[in-house]
Amino acid sequence: MKRRGAVLLMTLLLIAIMSGGIALLLSQSDQLLRLSERSRSDAEISKISSDLKRLLPGMLSKIGSAHDLEYAMILPLSSRSTDGRFTLDASLHSSLGRFNINKVCDASGKPVEPYSTLLSAIFTHYPIAAPDTFINILYDTIDTDLAERQAGSEVAAVFPDFHNGSIENFAQFRQIIARYLALTKDRQILAIPWERIIGFEGEKIDINYASPELVALIVPEMDTETLHRITDLRTVPFESKEQVIAAAAQLSPVYDTWFMTYSAGNSYPLIGKVAMEMDGTRSEFEFHIDTLNRMLNRLEIIQ
Repeated sequence: MKRRGAVLLMTLLLIAIMSGGIALLLSQSDQLLRLSERSRSDAEISKISSDLKRLLPGMLSKIGSAHDLEYAMILPLSSRSTDGRFTLDASLHSSLGRFNINKVCDASGKPVEPYSTLLSAIFTHYPIAAPDTFINILYDTIDTDLAERQAGSEVAAVFPDFHNGSIENFAQFRQIIARYLALTKDRQILAIPWERIIGFEGEKIDINYASPELVALIVPEMDTETLHRITDLRTVPFESKEQVIAAAAQLSPVYDTWFMTYSAGNSYPLIGKVAMEMDGTRSEFEFHIDTLNRMLNRLEIIQ
């Protein structure tokens, strides 16, 4: 009972902290309304960025365990103006719940193990007509030269604003898919659940936020019951490697290579989303921040 009481108290504390941060943001609702009424501009980005830089460090300073991180990401952060004209929704998401696709090769385009093998496993599990063509396009995107592995495989040659070296987000990854479709007309590439498998940050995958599709690729011998028990059906976050292995012994040989759980004092990137709607017009922003340095890396309009 004492443990349950402590967990409930921590939950209520985090709710108060996170809700308080959003309340502060909404206290400037008149300014946000005016910003929403104007065209999206550098001034708008600057204003939202300033508010987030001021509010988020205090909120993230309360995250000290895997349980705290879990609470921060499941709490509903939303509010609306009294007249219903203005609404704001905010959420945090782990960027480490997916396989970092940028790890498959180095800057020279040389495959890096075991990441490149996992990429091949994706196409074994989700067959497409020309996996080598997709891999060529992907490697030509991540390497820093403009030499083509095959005709038309350099995305930067087709999209002038595309810069080689890394893939930052799904908008850029969709350009890679578009290039593959242009070369092959193979729409089977669209059947792969990319957003549940790949990400763009981090060295390892947080097992607490890994999708069953991703775990099944890494540990194909895992039975379905265990797979869903540690992913979709998990009721509390794993706080250590030992807890993970106790729940799924099949992860023991690969845990150190692929997985981790959050621990205080370590760098842990998060993706935040803020959605504002005013009189039916919706604006969405995405920001990147780390629990360690609590510095806002970038803020982007996504809609």
